[in-house]
Amino acid sequence: MNLFSATAILLSLALGESFSPHHPTSSRVVRKNSAVTELASSAVDTSTTTVNNIPWTMNTVKYGEYDNDVQHVDWGFAYSSTPPNAVDSYIIDDIEGEIPSDLSGVTFYKAGPGNFQRDGRQYEHVLDGDGFVFAIKFQEDGSAKYTGRFVETEYFLEEQTEDKIKYRNVFGTQRDGGVLANAFDLTLKNVANTNVLQWGERLYAFWEAGRPYEMNPDTLETLRSVTEDGPLKGLGGIDCKVRGITIDEGGPIDNIVKAGKSFTAHPHVEDEDTLIGFKIETNAQTKFMTLEFTEYDSKWNEKKATSFSVKDSLPPHDFSVSKSYYSFFDNPYGEMDNMRYLIGLKAPTQIMQLALRQPTKVHVVPRSKGQDPVTVELDHSYFCIHLNGLSEEKDGKLYLYSTGWDLTDERFFPQSQDSAPFLGAWGGAYPDFTRGKVPPSLLYETVIDVEKGTVMSHEEVRPGIVIEFPTQEEDKPNMMYLAIAAEEYTSLPSSGLCRINTETREMETWWADNKQFTHEVIPVKKQNDQPGSWLLTPLYDAGKRRTTIAILDSEDFSSGPVCRLNLKHHVTYGLHGSFARQSQSVVSDNLP
Repeated sequence: MNLFSATAILLSLALGESFSPHHPTSSRVVRKNSAVTELASSAVDTSTTTVNNIPWTMNTVKYGEYDNDVQHVDWGFAYSSTPPNAVDSYIIDDIEGEIPSDLSGVTFYKAGPGNFQRDGRQYEHVLDGDGFVFAIKFQEDGSAKYTGRFVETEYFLEEQTEDKIKYRNVFGTQRDGGVLANAFDLTLKNVANTNVLQWGERLYAFWEAGRPYEMNPDTLETLRSVTEDGPLKGLGGIDCKVRGITIDEGGPIDNIVKAGKSFTAHPHVEDEDTLIGFKIETNAQTKFMTLEFTEYDSKWNEKKATSFSVKDSLPPHDFSVSKSYYSFFDNPYGEMDNMRYLIGLKAPTQIMQLALRQPTKVHVVPRSKGQDPVTVELDHSYFCIHLNGLSEEKDGKLYLYSTGWDLTDERFFPQSQDSAPFLGAWGGAYPDFTRGKVPPSLLYETVIDVEKGTVMSHEEVRPGIVIEFPTQEEDKPNMMYLAIAAEEYTSLPSSGLCRINTETREMETWWADNKQFTHEVIPVKKQNDQPGSWLLTPLYDAGKRRTTIAILDSEDFSSGPVCRLNLKHHVTYGLHGSFARQSQSVVSDNLP
């Protein structure tokens, strides 16, 4: 039983992408009405929903106060399954404005869940959705080409062929048949839906509880890797079904149960010849979690590797890299009812608890030998979702910028309790903001004196501003871009973008049109000695039932897009993306 319990804990690492979470008790925006009409828990049927006739104004800053009586039909549309005509390749002919000429040779990649249903049955959670990747290739003739395909993992192909849910999932989706069909099966479906990155002319789709999947950078065809190199090296073969754990460090027991390592969904590009990720495994007997931070050159050759182990912890969703350190937050988790997972009643994240009285730790791991790792504690509970990919060291201090939830926020995390469910009441077709299920995500600056081993400060960069998906400019890490939802700690879907200078705390904003939802920004440095970056980001347009790729100028940010590429269809609200230049081997995840 110890083995199964440890296995369950380890498999719970799949945090996937948490949605915007919270803040302290202070003056709050009062909801206009307490009455709420619920949407059905099934996916939004875009063939029958009259989206254009719903007068719901999500953007409270630009369009007025949020009204709970008006339903989330528009927001639900952003999470409807990607339509069949999105699996295609075509030249985009609906363009507003002009594509900047120095984007020629750039390809913008985006990953996310794209299918939420099999045999008429809705998945239990959007983060169980099958991975879909699309690419926008800016061509030499000035045109832009769209290509979109599902990540054809062996799990996806089997379920697609039979049109049936065949595997257990991390966030709640399980096979029909209850306990008898799911008990003691520790194989979790690799949905490959979290991130996509091209490096060394090779493209991979990532999901942190499994192995990456290689795709053709041009056609997005999923490739059957015959060599275990690059990010696959040392993870174990494709036949490994239980990822992220070890029983005997690659010995006979691991071979029998087909245990293997997993790879982070958030590798980060430091420069033209350095990409950094980490491999994950937890020893089911000792309960030590080990992260093997690995640095790769531009050809996916390993430059060096550094291992760090900590007991009774779950792997981080994200991490940050500075000149001297790898850093990550060790989020506080409480006791989990492993038996409910083992016998097939619950999925891993459904048994996870957030520890509300346990201070959050930050681990600072030296990149070079000769220096010991440092672990510091905040003075309260905090849940980190994302980190700035590149962090700075100044005057002996380490500056980390993260988005996350303040676990002392009474609205979402009752302080009379020692713990709270990780997912709260949120599940179903999309995050429901009408009933306060989703805490707001805020941007924090954490300053650490590494030599003294202390936290000097942990505070909001812009108090009350609800934001997520931080990215940075390539040569200006202090310039951050985020999707913004609201002010005054109000939890809503993102409908604007913001640019924050972390040194001065100055912020610029741009708000999208009504019924449009915003997401992660990917900065692409301008060429020919031009200042600034071109900012690539998808706009999910519920009013016109399509996705638009917007291009903004960092030097005139608040004026909004200089160009819009309107797709013929929508793609589902995604997770993370990156870009690659045809003329260089260097690519960038832009440090989300």
